[in-house]
Amino acid sequence: MYDGPWLELPDTIFLDWPAYEGEVALGEMADRLIAEHDIKSDDTVGGSSLGGMVSLEIAARLGCERVVLIGSATTPAEINRFRLRLAPMVKLLPVRLIQAVAGILPSRATAMFASADRRFFRAMCLAIPKWPGRQETAARLIRIHGARDPVIPCPNNCHVIPRAGHMVAMTHAEQCARALEELL
Repeated sequence: MYDGPWLELPDTIFLDWPAYEGEVALGEMADRLIAEHDIKSDDTVGGSSLGGMVSLEIAARLGCERVVLIGSATTPAEINRFRLRLAPMVKLLPVRLIQAVAGILPSRATAMFASADRRFFRAMCLAIPKWPGRQETAARLIRIHGARDPVIPCPNNCHVIPRAGHMVAMTHAEQCARALEELL
């Protein structure tokens, strides 16, 4: 997900989601990432969308001072209500079929979805509405958001990337990376 200008950021490590092992809550995924990647309290953690929410869980567990949220939410209340209410429908969706169709579309985002573990996708879709959120945090939040995000509408307290949507980290990587350098 993070390439090009992201790779120019100094002292930055990008993690892929680990192989799915049955996690059903964002906190479980946070615990797993902490253990597998030796994340420490003096690290700045961050992520896009679900990754940002998991980063908030990591920060809460470790007492990290800074969290970077890119097109992400601090609570389920920030997510488009209609989309959030559809989350339980993921149990009925033919995810494998949708992934197959997505895989033929010419986009990095659809290719990423097409290759995702459908069990992970389902579990995290079901976990997000149950997540208590981390609106109150001791960490300094650095938020970058697309102005046209239909999934997580742009909150007031963030750096806005005009004409960008939910996949702002991919579609507007240069602007996001430069904004992050300035905001850090």
